[in-house]
Amino acid sequence: MLTTGSAVALCMLTVSLNAEQRAKVEHTAALQSDCDRMAGSAYDKDRNATFAPVDVNDIDVQAVGVCRTAFEATGNPRFAYQLGRALNKTQEPDEAMAAYEAAVDGGYSAAKVNFGMLMGRLGDAQSEFRLYNEAAASGNVLAQYNLGVAYRDGIGTQVSGEQALHWFEEAAVGGDDTAAFNIGSIYDEGKLVPEDNQTAIAWYDLAAQRGSTDGMINLGLMYENGEGIAANPERAAEMFRAAADKGDVFGAYKLAQLQDHGVTPPVPQQPDQLGESVSTLVLKQGDVEPFGAKPKDI
Repeated sequence: MLTTGSAVALCMLTVSLNAEQRAKVEHTAALQSDCDRMAGSAYDKDRNATFAPVDVNDIDVQAVGVCRTAFEATGNPRFAYQLGRALNKTQEPDEAMAAYEAAVDGGYSAAKVNFGMLMGRLGDAQSEFRLYNEAAASGNVLAQYNLGVAYRDGIGTQVSGEQALHWFEEAAVGGDDTAAFNIGSIYDEGKLVPEDNQTAIAWYDLAAQRGSTDGMINLGLMYENGEGIAANPERAAEMFRAAADKGDVFGAYKLAQLQDHGVTPPVPQQPDQLGESVSTLVLKQGDVEPFGAKPKDI
């Protein structure tokens, strides 16, 4: 009876431990999901795609505790990266930097962009450039954009128009509208590469179609002044109106200026569209093979 009773007690203890362990696992899994839901970034290709990405300005402050616990429980660098984003939101830069560094040590690509940006702010441009380079090579679109800025402006490396265009093109292929605008600017200004207004217009058009107000403004100016294309005041007014509709003050000013001279933009068929894109222009071969703004963080 004593032996039997001991066996029953041991069995009950084992069952209790398993239930406790199971509850702990379920709790940890819930924290992981909450961290992913509350602090995942649109620029993180390795995020948990089950949940919609969250802009850094919209991160709930409770994400700090949730993501910290998730990282401590798992050691997964994704949660360290998302903890860094949450700490950025709560204005805790030192802790955010430590969280990003932990994610970088874990090889997390997206964290290298943020950590690189912070290193640059501390004056270490070489580390900033190296981290952008590593993240860009792994396919991170924001790192590709920032690397384009680095080559354009000479941040941690020598200025190179060719390399700047290459990385801006990679980012543009990945959907970054600012990268497309910057390519247009490089061809428009003619400082890093020979001036090419037609190619500039094509890239401005792409940026505008993706919603870039800067692209709309510069494309409107090209149409207004007849740079690289026949002057078309109505098309210019259309671009300025599209920018004004997105809250751009200069676009509203230019639209009013043209309207004062009797220019009326065409009525758009659909409010959310700019109309047909530039169909008479073709990008030069190699411009979109995948195949000014400052560096951005997330």
